[in-house]
Amino acid sequence: MIYVDELLTRAAPWAGGRSCHMVSDISVDELLSFAASIGIPHAWYQAGSVPHFDLAPRLRARALCGGAIAVDRTGLLAAIRRFRAANAGESAPRADP
Repeated sequence: MIYVDELLTRAAPWAGGRSCHMVSDISVDELLSFAASIGIPHAWYQAGSVPHFDLAPRLRARALCGGAIAVDRTGLLAAIRRFRAANAGESAPRADP
């Protein structure tokens, strides 16, 4: 599944100072496929220790309309733990398209 957390005030001038995170609890491929399906450019993918996209409010709304599940911080952390468990032992998350 794909999850988006709450919009919070962050240092995100491109988002009017508010943004959220979009993650998968299954795989990087699921996250990238979902992002592409709702028109989010691959270039915005962040392949760090927690593969994710940072989303502005309008893109959060698009993700929710596309089927993402809204969660609070606790829900986001639970999704990240499930992702890590599902991908234990795999190489670093991919950054290439």
